[in-house]
Amino acid sequence: MFLAVTSVSRIITAADVEKAVSACATQIKMHVAPIWDMIPALVVFYQDVRHIPAIADILTIFDDSDQSGFLGYHRVTPDGRPYLRVFVNPILTHGGELLTTSLSVSTVLSHEICEWFIDPFLNLWADGPEGQYALEICDPVDEDTYEIDGVSVSNFVYKRFFDVRAPSMCQFDYLRRVTAPFTAAPGGQMQVRKDGKLQSIRGGFVPEWKIRIMESPASRYYWRLQLHG
Repeated sequence: MFLAVTSVSRIITAADVEKAVSACATQIKMHVAPIWDMIPALVVFYQDVRHIPAIADILTIFDDSDQSGFLGYHRVTPDGRPYLRVFVNPILTHGGELLTTSLSVSTVLSHEICEWFIDPFLNLWADGPEGQYALEICDPVDEDTYEIDGVSVSNFVYKRFFDVRAPSMCQFDYLRRVTAPFTAAPGGQMQVRKDGKLQSIRGGFVPEWKIRIMESPASRYYWRLQLHG
C-alpha cells in the first residue's frame, strides 16, 4: 500500500504538512501495522504532484471543504480507487489547531490515514451485538489523541475491539480508553448496519456539529451503504 499526501492549502505550510505526514507515517509503521498484523504502508509527502507514483492512492489537503462542514473524508472513485481529503478551514473554525490538540489538521490526517490503511475500499464490516459494525478504527475513540515527535495523532482501536468474544483483560485501543469490545469511548461513535439501515452508537456527548456531519447523506457511512449495502 502506498499513500501520497499533497497539499494545495495556503494556510498550513509545507513544512508543517511534512511534520504531520512524518508523524502519521511513524504511527502506521510503529503502532497500527504491528498491532493489526499488517505490512506497513508507505505514507509520503509530495510537494510536487508530478512526482507522485501512478500506483499511489492520494490524500490532498485543501483549505475549504467541498462538503459542508466536513473536516476530512475517505472515499472510493467509481473505478475503485481510494482517495482522501482533509480540509483546514473547517478544523480551525471549530477551534482546532494545525499540529496539536485533539482537533487539529494532524489528527484529522492521522484519522483518515489509519482508516484508509485498515479498510481502503470501505467494504469491511464486523459482526457485533447490534448488527454489522463499520471497520472504522479511529471513530470509537475519536476524541483521544497522543503525540509523536510533538505532533498530535489519533487514538485507534485494536483487532480485539471487533471481537465480541474478547476477554475483558484485553487492550482494546492504544490509549486504553475503552474496556470492552464494540463500546465507544466518550466523544466517540460507531456506525452499525442492520437490515440495510444505519444507526449511530455514541459514547456519551458528541458535539452537535459532529453529529450533523456523521448523519449527512455525504458521510462515508452512507457511501458504504451505496457501495456495498
